[in-house]
Amino acid sequence: MKKGNIKRRWLSALLICALLFTAVGCAGTAGGKTSSKKSDLIDFSIGYLPSTGHLLYFVAKDKGFFEEEGLNADLVLFAENNSMLTALENKKLQAGALGSTNSIQYISQGHKVTIFGGAMTEGHALVVKKEVVEGLGDKADLSALKGKRIADTFGGTADVVFRQGLIDAGLDPEKDVELVSAESGAAAFAALKNDEIDGAILFTPFRKLAEDAGYKILSYSGEVEGFGHHPCCRQVAETAELEKNPDTYVKFLRALIKAYKFYQENEEETVDIIANYVDIDKDILKAETYGKYISSNPDPDRASTVTFYDAMVNLKYVEPFDIEASINTELYEKALASIIKEKPEDKVYQSLVKYHEENK
Repeated sequence: MKKGNIKRRWLSALLICALLFTAVGCAGTAGGKTSSKKSDLIDFSIGYLPSTGHLLYFVAKDKGFFEEEGLNADLVLFAENNSMLTALENKKLQAGALGSTNSIQYISQGHKVTIFGGAMTEGHALVVKKEVVEGLGDKADLSALKGKRIADTFGGTADVVFRQGLIDAGLDPEKDVELVSAESGAAAFAALKNDEIDGAILFTPFRKLAEDAGYKILSYSGEVEGFGHHPCCRQVAETAELEKNPDTYVKFLRALIKAYKFYQENEEETVDIIANYVDIDKDILKAETYGKYISSNPDPDRASTVTFYDAMVNLKYVEPFDIEASINTELYEKALASIIKEKPEDKVYQSLVKYHEENK
């Protein structure tokens, strides 16, 4: 009796071991498939700044759009543009969103990089004290800045827009207005609060913070004549990498196009995703993501980028060169066409087609 019990127990133990072995073996096989699938993805490192303007990266990463397109995307945080350019040239990055002025200056200096997509569009404002526009009503424009001290982040996107805007308004930025150099948006906003200046050129989140503090928006950057849809930052990659691996960059752009659709249709979740990368109050994030005169669009915006370049030449920020030779729209057009082929009736994707036709 005891021997039978021992035998049955031994057989039961053997059966359990066999079942466990089978389960582990199956799990190992499944794990192998997952690992194999992961290994099939193309490693693709992307440089970003902690800004709402780079939200397409955040959404594409968190919603799995990069992986859907066969990319093992790694988002790499940077504090400024120069180090991102160095990383691109050292092949530590495959793409990055660089400021428009930086992108154009780098190309003018001989760096072999190409603009092939878009990120943030517009998003800046010239904010002033109430007394600057008091009594002007709807007539308030940039001419109200004559004799005023305005904080400006020299060389930034909005610096180009508003300097050109001042010239077009009949003011000399060097004589009629005192533009005070500010190291950052935070420094410009602090100077405004400390009553050291009459106004400041600000971007997210300081534009919204200033407005909430009672300061007046004299002009959004997109309201300056000729600068509607002006680029803030552009998708940039090494020219040789784009030429060597065009299909990979089409995959990247397809992921951004999908992210654009998600961001257009899912405000609350998009803000939640951005909050994982940008440490700002969610109410401000929402206002700076879905507010007036600001958007994130994957389109290269060739026409607006050329207009921006023209302003930089006019301001003598760069010497004239063939900027159009360094703007690639073909990859984006191929990516968008393939998305449209899959979902021809989608209204968001169709809006991107219309936008591209108007701005190519």
